Amino acid sequence: MLVNIDEIFQEAAQSVIDGLYSIMNRPDIVLLNILAFIVLLLVIKKFFWQKITAFVDARQKAMTEAMDNAKTERERAMEIQAKATQDYEQMKEETRQLKEKLTQEAYKQQEELVEAAKEEAKRRLEQAEKDIAFEIEQANDEIKQSIKTIAFAAAEKIVKREIDASVHEDIIEEIIRENEK
Repeated sequence: MLVNIDEIFQEAAQSVIDGLYSIMNRPDIVLLNILAFIVLLLVIKKFFWQKITAFVDARQKAMTEAMDNAKTERERAMEIQAKATQDYEQMKEETRQLKEKLTQEAYKQQEELVEAAKEEAKRRLEQAEKDIAFEIEQANDEIKQSIKTIAFAAAEKIVKREIDASVHEDIIEEIIRENEK
């Protein structure tokens, strides 16, 4: 079963036209409808108009307040966001400055420690050189004292005996052997 859409629309249009002609042919129904409409308007105005307008006004006021609140909250949120961004940037800058300061202090401490270590090494080297020089001087003094002692011992023995060249060499060798022990 095929349905023709054009036929359906033509039938609907014809029904509307027929209905309008039938209403216009009966002026009493038109007049009654107009009178009912006016009565309905008067009843609405008398009993419900203030309530309707109060409701509409309250609704409009609530919507205006909601819009104002939303605008205020949006502005406040934007201020908070701007403040947070500013605080973040400020903290970021403070962190960078603190890092730079700590790095400089660390380098300064490192240089101070290196300088102190160099001074300590220099002081110890100088002290070691002084100690070595002192020990060399003591060793030289001991050697001189030993030579004097040996020389006196040799002279004493030489004087006690009458010396010839072979006896003299024997005595010196004997003194050297005694002092080596």
